Amino acid sequence: MKIVSFLLAGMLITPIVAQAKTPQQWADCADKVGRTIDVQEVGNIGYESEIKSKCGTRPVPTTGMAKPDGRHPHDVIQAAPWKARFQQLVGKSYANLTSALVVSSAMQRQGDWLVGSGYDPRGAGSSKAVIAINTKTGKVMAAYSDTEDGVKFFGFDENTKGVPSKFSQWVAESAAG
Repeated sequence: MKIVSFLLAGMLITPIVAQAKTPQQWADCADKVGRTIDVQEVGNIGYESEIKSKCGTRPVPTTGMAKPDGRHPHDVIQAAPWKARFQQLVGKSYANLTSALVVSSAMQRQGDWLVGSGYDPRGAGSSKAVIAINTKTGKVMAAYSDTEDGVKFFGFDENTKGVPSKFSQWVAESAAG
């Protein structure tokens, strides 16, 4: 009987993280948790950590990614049909690229290209990245920068023609330091 009581007490004390099944469920949970946190007290990293501990990792949307206009780069590179293309392009750097796009804004159109950039929420310039997708040809490009290895280029070089200006601008700014 003592063992059963101990197990029940342990189960009641141990918090259970309910992983959100949809991006909307996660957003609702994050909003609810966010209202209980004083960002001035815990900082952005503490804020993000508390949301992750209570709501889990934000699920990647699975619909509408064939035409990723207005989508976040972090979601785009993890969803079909783009995930396989970016994995093939960047190889072992895929996890780094993905984590460097966690905090990002919607991808922006520039002609036939969609360009999006972001950074790692750990702050302090730990890592950042930019991706580009040619919606006409399906070509993908990426660049990744961190404090240890500098800037890495995938799918283009200084001689590549037709690189979107927003992508080139990000590369130039990151290479400059």
